[in-house]
Amino acid sequence: MKTTTRQLQVFDAVAAHGSVTAAAQALGMSQSAASGALADLQVILRRPLFAHAPGRPLQITDEGKRLRPIVRSLLSEIADLERAAEPAELSGTLRIGATLMIAETVLPRLCIDFMALHPHVRIAVDAGPLADLIDRITRFELETALIEEFPQVEGVELLPWRTDELVLVATPDHPLAGRRALALGDLAGARWCLREATSAITGRVRYLLHEHVGQLDVAFQSTSNWAVRHAVIAGGGLGCLSRVLVQHDLDHGRLVALDVPDFRFTRAVSLARPRGLWRSRLVQAFDDFLLAHDRMPLEPPIPSQPARESRQPGHRGSPASASNAVTLPPA
Repeated sequence: MKTTTRQLQVFDAVAAHGSVTAAAQALGMSQSAASGALADLQVILRRPLFAHAPGRPLQITDEGKRLRPIVRSLLSEIADLERAAEPAELSGTLRIGATLMIAETVLPRLCIDFMALHPHVRIAVDAGPLADLIDRITRFELETALIEEFPQVEGVELLPWRTDELVLVATPDHPLAGRRALALGDLAGARWCLREATSAITGRVRYLLHEHVGQLDVAFQSTSNWAVRHAVIAGGGLGCLSRVLVQHDLDHGRLVALDVPDFRFTRAVSLARPRGLWRSRLVQAFDDFLLAHDRMPLEPPIPSQPARESRQPGHRGSPASASNAVTLPPA
């Protein structure tokens, strides 16, 4: 008996969905046919690929984990072979993972530029927490994701892409705005608008300031970078946000970057993908496009509701004359 493509598809689907029933539904086949295909594959390979526990989803075994990237690569190669007779133009739907900051700033522009080169491609961006994206990559649910710095994880390849700078910002009429060479201690007593307490950004800010400022007075927190930005613009306090997110506001006087020479906060932005996995033409083309544009200047995001975010009465800042183009420093 020889291994069939259908058996490999069933194995991969069961690994992804955790049950034969869900895998059969995803593949459009009966549960009995899916069970038979999986059983035959395990007989051919002479090893169990899943462990059964009553009342729990099927658990992939260590041998199954070892074989899965090989199976995924084979299925991708087969799909490319089947498309070989079709026109060479790229087509299909590309699903990309990204952390919120990247999904809300530079990634949409890059996606639109890529689709301009390949009109038959459609892109779906899944934005989410860093840990969730890494988990989905290790389970092969995502083949490409853009993430902030993260330690090396088994089975995940990280390719440096850019460096993101985070800056301390406030409204132009804030007492600390306009002061030169602020010491970290000058931030004591200020109110803050930050990401949620479990965010890596908030944790890093607390670490950098704790010795000089002590406990931060967090007046507003949110899981959304845009919500934090809106809160700072509304006068809720100081914020720590990606420069690419607030550059438009800095250029137009809605916000000012505080001059704090001892506060330096940068983080690497990387392209994350499953290690050792065969990549389809479409996914590989998009990865190559991203890596070729690691130094490409990008327009900053256009703030929503511009009329409401015009300078408030009493703000001393004036719009800067600098260009709106923003470049994340190369990694």
